[in-house]
Amino acid sequence: MRKNKKSVLVDFSSIEKNLEKLKIKNRGVSPIETDKIVGSLSRYNDFSENLIPNRDGDGLRYSNIKNGMLNGINFPPIQVYKVLDSYFIIDGHHRLMAATELFNAKYIDAEVLEVQFEFDISANKKYSYNTESAKKFLIKLEEHSFVEKTYMSNDILIHPLKVTEFGSYARLYSEIEDYKKNCSECELHRKPVIFASFGWYEKRFLPALEVMKKENVLAGFPHRTYTDLYVWISNHKYFLSQKAGYDVGFDFTAHDFFTKYKKAGFISMAPSKIKNFFKFIKKLAGKK
Repeated sequence: MRKNKKSVLVDFSSIEKNLEKLKIKNRGVSPIETDKIVGSLSRYNDFSENLIPNRDGDGLRYSNIKNGMLNGINFPPIQVYKVLDSYFIIDGHHRLMAATELFNAKYIDAEVLEVQFEFDISANKKYSYNTESAKKFLIKLEEHSFVEKTYMSNDILIHPLKVTEFGSYARLYSEIEDYKKNCSECELHRKPVIFASFGWYEKRFLPALEVMKKENVLAGFPHRTYTDLYVWISNHKYFLSQKAGYDVGFDFTAHDFFTKYKKAGFISMAPSKIKNFFKFIKKLAGKK
């Protein structure tokens, strides 16, 4: 048996508890892409993300299923939940694993139960998850909800809005709502959010992007994105402005952010290594 992997399937229950107005619709049996199976209903910790068993006790059952497939036995379809374009296994982990190992199956027959839901991206909403893989999937759901509300698909943007931290899309949406409320000359408060979203992108995000590129801020944050930095610097700007009593501006904040972060000696560290990054930002803003 192959060695265990540290990575695990996404735990469906960790995703489900963050969804609202949940409905399940049976879509019948159809072939699904095996590459789009990302998680499990109840056995997320028993298999790696590559469907390698993490428990020795699964070996005999798996061998029996493999032998059955090699002898031409027809097994019933697996059963899955469908969330957006991804699938979570309800029943049939070993059948899927055997089909992919023996026949390099790109598709497998599955009874598909589609999960319909709403995903709140309010900045005040509290979410929870139990693994890094669950966090990444929640970021995907958050992005989907953000695009649904703003119509800002990365396919049509000059520079994509991609993040690596959960909650960042909620922060961006909060900024768009603020822009919609306070852009008096635009009369955006009378218009749908789509007008505010592209106005915010053109007048706030893109100019800020040019400032960040000029300061070469991204060089100190490997594996992060300009959108990540925009969220962090915007948060830093809030604390600096609160301290100063006026809006200090994004240009000054970006330079201050980079200088203080470098001065603090953490420029080579990824923000994920800091236990509470936003408390760190607040602390920097309070320095004399």
